[in-house]
Amino acid sequence: MAAVYALLLTAVVLSAARLAGRFPGWSILPAMLATLFFVFLTLHPFPAPGSVACPVPLGTPSLTPFAFWPVAARLWQDGAGPAAWLGNRYLLSTAMNYLLCALIGITLAWHLSRLRAALLAGLALTFAVELTQLTGHWGIYPCAIRQFNIDDLILNTLGVVSGFWLARRAGARPRPAART
Repeated sequence: MAAVYALLLTAVVLSAARLAGRFPGWSILPAMLATLFFVFLTLHPFPAPGSVACPVPLGTPSLTPFAFWPVAARLWQDGAGPAAWLGNRYLLSTAMNYLLCALIGITLAWHLSRLRAALLAGLALTFAVELTQLTGHWGIYPCAIRQFNIDDLILNTLGVVSGFWLARRAGARPRPAART
């Protein structure tokens, strides 16, 4: 559903921009799709507001940096095989967040000229998502229904910066804005 929402909202935003005479050009499409997919994926599912019983066990903030390391260390010490690593939902979601944010960084390399701008964009995006989770979707829910996680803030921002840096090393450069 996150992909469907991302496609629909991208189409709506680009259509509205075109009607307003502010169409940014088609080169913005990958950045918008990747970013909106990330946003919808990290905020789903949306339970019915009256169905949430607070406190939600998974809604407690995780403020310990690099909390995933002990999980990875335990798997390493146990000599766990690929199935155990890939079956660990905590590590898998951490890796997927990082990789999706790296994709966002790659798409930003065609729109931003400085690494600092990509860093700030990644931090702002991730912080907005984490605050949305922490505040119960800005008050729609009476409590947090998803976990605010400091690791997400760190690793997602690092993912955006890594993707931006890799794309730049591969030759990506900002494109001039399209004129309508």
